Amino acid sequence: MGKEKKNGFILQAGILAAAGVVTRIIGILYRSPLVAIIGDEGNGYYSAAYTIYTIILLVSTNGIPSAVSKIVAGKLAKKEYRNAHKILIGAFCYVFVAGGLASLACFFFADTMAGENSAMVLKVFTPTIFFSGILGVFRGYFQAHGSMLETSFSQVLEQIANALVSIGAAVLFLSFVSQADTTTQAVYGAMGSAVGTGAGVLTALLFMMAVYSVNRNMFRKRREKDRTKKDLSYGQVFKMIFTMVTPVILSTCIYNMSSATN
Repeated sequence: MGKEKKNGFILQAGILAAAGVVTRIIGILYRSPLVAIIGDEGNGYYSAAYTIYTIILLVSTNGIPSAVSKIVAGKLAKKEYRNAHKILIGAFCYVFVAGGLASLACFFFADTMAGENSAMVLKVFTPTIFFSGILGVFRGYFQAHGSMLETSFSQVLEQIANALVSIGAAVLFLSFVSQADTTTQAVYGAMGSAVGTGAGVLTALLFMMAVYSVNRNMFRKRREKDRTKKDLSYGQVFKMIFTMVTPVILSTCIYNMSSATN
């Protein structure tokens, strides 16, 4: 039994590693034609906005996938299926609030956080922050079940959609301002690239939602057969989530502040 678990772990790790390699290859392949389309100036606006978007994403919902995975896995090991489901609901509530507030802050304070041209690109990233939090909950939930296949496949889908839509949207956006000055063209090209990032996250999210929908009856039947005597309150659920996520958020904030001062 121990050998089977070890082999299973190695297989899951192999699947995740393979997905990581594939996504990196796709990322390398599409960046060159994208930069050729939006130009160095457009790539500069995109990179500046993407850096701020990444920091906001890390501070708002970073740690959610691993937190959900660890907490839910612990409940599944004890066959506490109702409590595992409560943690899933609690995690969704957390990312709805945290991701929602972060998205609103990103949109309304984009001009303060980024330069004028990069701010327009940053605003396009706004919904991606919200969707990324929800996606992270789904990925953590399925990882808790000992399966990396769904997460790995969603990562590949995300990168494929990102590559295709980034290039397509950049070309489309540039066609809108074909007669404008080069700076306006660069901004619109960067905005199109940012749309691709959001499309990738949304594609992965829709896939994970479909996977959950397929398995919904199985999850429901397990909850109905659950004979756990003590159910967690949502207060306890939120406390567990905050306990797991807060150290990650604090370490991320400290790291980024120290990097900014160097």
